[in-house]
Amino acid sequence: MNKVLLLLCILLATKGFSQTKVFPVIKSGGGMFEVPEATPVADKKMKYKIIVDLSKASDKPDSVNASLDKLARLVNLHAEAGIPKENIDVVGVFHFLATPIILEDEAYKKKFGIPNPNTALINELAKNGVKFFVCGQSLRARKLVDEKRNANIKVAQSALITFSTFQNKGYALILP
Repeated sequence: MNKVLLLLCILLATKGFSQTKVFPVIKSGGGMFEVPEATPVADKKMKYKIIVDLSKASDKPDSVNASLDKLARLVNLHAEAGIPKENIDVVGVFHFLATPIILEDEAYKKKFGIPNPNTALINELAKNGVKFFVCGQSLRARKLVDEKRNANIKVAQSALITFSTFQNKGYALILP
């Protein structure tokens, strides 16, 4: 009897640790945990304007970029918090070590030997309203100007100008 009671206590104590991630809007990345005990801080009437700095390289060429995954989580978290789709405006800016993420599958495969693992997530985010830019300076520094890019990513003169412009328009900068 004591063993059964002990086992039941252990199961109840660890229940919170066995949660699975949910994907409310973006299904190919950005998994998040539901937090029913959280005090609500999101304002469903507020317009959220966010610019995300995507400058880190993927851990490995065959894995989804962690910063891109966090951008997807940001979208999912706002949706889960009840923010209407029309009240969130998200911009992602690729530059520095993250620049190769912008390559379309064949160009990525030529460089890394596999199709781009970020393509599905970029496309799904764009389909859900996220706007993407790549730094033209980084394209040149990394010799990627002539490579085919994902059609959902526009070229900006520079990441620096893009950040300063959007921040002056009231966008909050997120550094994942």
